[in-house]
Amino acid sequence: MNYPTLYPELEEKLQNTRRALEAANTENIIELCKKHLALLAEYRSHLYKLRHTYNIDQRLVHVPSPDDLNNSRKGVRAAIENTTQERNRTEMLLLSLTTVSGYEAAKIFNRLKYMGHVDWEVRASGVKFSDGSSRDLLTIQEAVDIAGLLRRDEYIAAQAVKEE
Repeated sequence: MNYPTLYPELEEKLQNTRRALEAANTENIIELCKKHLALLAEYRSHLYKLRHTYNIDQRLVHVPSPDDLNNSRKGVRAAIENTTQERNRTEMLLLSLTTVSGYEAAKIFNRLKYMGHVDWEVRASGVKFSDGSSRDLLTIQEAVDIAGLLRRDEYIAAQAVKEE
């Protein structure tokens, strides 16, 4: 069933942030996720207000036919559900791109053979490959930052492959 547009301007902004997120690059994906989440929250807030307007006692106020009212309620419910699902997906994406531990950094380095090594490990002093010298040691923060960037690169590359 095709539901009516509820907030055309806001829905157009959401479409634009969705498209921008799909075309994101490593440098802007975090910011675009945050913008999209903010807009989704605003839209969802409007939907919840609208949902309450359809709970008016039909005996007291002139309203459209029961079928029209029911369809409107369904449309609002569907929009809320879709918005919630999209928010959850976007939050999970943002979390996956921004939350990396030292151990995850070592796993990412090993999987990607970062700097030609598959034996990265976390130590008390930082992250380095097993036969590396002190010059090769990355602080946990450096490793986490690099791994986060590598994870974003992987995500962007995967999205590009999906589009082809």
